[in-house]
Amino acid sequence: MADAELVQRAKTLLDRLAENPRFAGSAEESRARALCRDELERAGFECRELPFEYSQWPARWGPPLAALVQVLGVLVMIGLAANGRPGVGAITAVGVMALAAVAGRWVRQRGVVAFPYGRARAVNLEARRGAPSVWLVAHLDTKSQTVPMLVRIASTVTLQLVSILVLAVVAVAALGWWSVGNPWPALSVAAILAALPTLLCFVGNRSQGAVDNASGVVATLLAATSSLAPRDLGVLITSGEEVGLAGARVWAAASATSSSCILNCDTVDDDGGWRCMYSGSKPESIIEAARVAGRDAGIPCRVGRLIPGILADNIAFADLGIRAVTISCGNFSTLARIHTWRDNSTGMSGKGAAEASALLSALAKDLT
Repeated sequence: MADAELVQRAKTLLDRLAENPRFAGSAEESRARALCRDELERAGFECRELPFEYSQWPARWGPPLAALVQVLGVLVMIGLAANGRPGVGAITAVGVMALAAVAGRWVRQRGVVAFPYGRARAVNLEARRGAPSVWLVAHLDTKSQTVPMLVRIASTVTLQLVSILVLAVVAVAALGWWSVGNPWPALSVAAILAALPTLLCFVGNRSQGAVDNASGVVATLLAATSSLAPRDLGVLITSGEEVGLAGARVWAAASATSSSCILNCDTVDDDGGWRCMYSGSKPESIIEAARVAGRDAGIPCRVGRLIPGILADNIAFADLGIRAVTISCGNFSTLARIHTWRDNSTGMSGKGAAEASALLSALAKDLT
């Protein structure tokens, strides 16, 4: 458990960072970044701001377009099956979805930086002390959405399940194993209802982003400036995470090395379960250190892959083969208020961010 002084420090920083929404590249984000820089420079870090360009288009329009392509593929498959051509329907839908998956992968990994439309500018804050191999990472920017995170995740998962179910039913019909009757109207309705929340999910700037992700930034700042942190340490406060992990992708491509170790902190509520999440290959060394550090700090971390439908900066590093995890704490209530106007610091005590800082500093020291 964190001591009262650390919790109060966390609460003070949380309130200051979450005063306003901080969309990537905005003046509000710039003021919050200046606060972070002051904290780090007082702790002996050498800081520099790194401007970059990116495309807002993939984050603004990618998810609804991806859902549209998927649900149209499912409906085409259903339509052909209902008209006596289930084999053609299955082949057509699988082909369309495969092409969409390839295009989506390019958009996620490269499109956010290379796509020529919707160009914008933002700034990462890099801080070094000594010769760091371990980097504490947290994103500063915020966004709001017309659909809360919890509903969007449910939509994404449900659409995937419905797509698999439709493909299975169509395959049964094509192989003639048994009569499937006429499930097509019900399956069509299920697919449309599953996709609808994502189809209506659009980006705005109405969230103050207290839990997502002022909390992670506060935890990172407190961990980096703690007397328990290693002398050789790097801190990266990214921008553009909410618009396709733009800042992390740019920095990872230019500055990360195969020996880098990334400890990303994103969304730390005062209550809920602790998670140490990864994507790609399992970073065994970090996972084992997280288990030990969590046990010693009284913060047991559940280890697993990122929850489907959630993006976090560790993905940008994992895509390049760099060891990376995201530390998070929350519950369904947390997910329900992320990316909404209700994500403010009013009801937050700072306890979660303070505890996360202790975990991060211990992890950084163990991995150095």
